[in-house]
Amino acid sequence: MYLKRVLVLLSVLISVEFWSCSSTKEVFAPSAEGFFRRGMELYNKGDYVKAKDDFDIVIKQFPASEYADSAQFFLAQTYYKRGEYLTAAFEFENVSRNYPTSRLLPEARYNIALCYAARSPRPQLDQENTKKAIEAFQMFIDYYPTSKLVNDAEKQIQELRNKLAKKNLEIAQLYYTMGYYKAAIIYYDVILNEYHDSDVADQAALGKVRALLERHRPNDARAALEKFYTMFPNSKLRSDADKLAEGLQLSMK
Repeated sequence: MYLKRVLVLLSVLISVEFWSCSSTKEVFAPSAEGFFRRGMELYNKGDYVKAKDDFDIVIKQFPASEYADSAQFFLAQTYYKRGEYLTAAFEFENVSRNYPTSRLLPEARYNIALCYAARSPRPQLDQENTKKAIEAFQMFIDYYPTSKLVNDAEKQIQELRNKLAKKNLEIAQLYYTMGYYKAAIIYYDVILNEYHDSDVADQAALGKVRALLERHRPNDARAALEKFYTMFPNSKLRSDADKLAEGLQLSMK
């Protein structure tokens, strides 16, 4: 009888201990909050594939929940983190399309531009994504002129514009090397008119002078050289310009 009582008591103690331990474990709740929190835990651990699945569940099964816009934003982030920039851009755009009042909308718009910038290739290649990135950054600035990210957006635009200017400079120099001076002048003018604040604008200005000289147009070359001195008084190419000026003076005699 005594042994039976002991066994019953042990059984009760084991049951209490089991439920006590179980209650300390975090139980997953199949809700919008549950899936979102689990997705964020996976995201912060760098498991972007599994995190994406949880965010996707929140978006599709709980579209009216308070976590839906955040899930959409971080779904896009999982693609960005994995280097799938065009898909990420599409998903960031879904924040704008589906959650226009979301507090995450400004950052989503900025990240759209970052996605296109990440796909911007070196100057020798097609620059479609470079142009899209510039447009997206400018749109962000127009929508959120007081944002803390505006300065970064402006720097990004300048870097991307430099890339477009270099693209045009390479084309101009190629035409110049091939002896197609008229075509070279057209591309030099593109830089001077559209990218006059770029890092290669002074090279374009001086290249135009040389191309005009090759076309035996000394008066136009002199005018272009004077413009160079006006636009780029501190250019590192000043000594090269001075040599061209000497040559122009000789040819004008």
